[in-house]
Amino acid sequence: MKNEKGFYMIEKELDRAKKKFPRGPIDPIHAAAIIGEESSELTQAALQFTYEDGSVQEMLEVAVQLGAMAVRFIENIHKYADGRKNEQVTK
Repeated sequence: MKNEKGFYMIEKELDRAKKKFPRGPIDPIHAAAIIGEESSELTQAALQFTYEDGSVQEMLEVAVQLGAMAVRFIENIHKYADGRKNEQVTK
């Protein structure tokens, strides 16, 4: 798979998630927890692929979800930092 297709899939998933949950997580702890949950699901999909009859498609779908949530975290990091004084976020 080419990078462009992977990035497109992540962008599409990010748009879907924003429509479904427009408010999204309002703090970094909850946002990071969502990323952790997606990471666990990817680990599970990889284990099932390796040791059971799991599919590449399932790993791909979960990896895309994980990527979308990581991008959402990055997009919102300035909001999280706004609540802290003297915090600098580089672009």
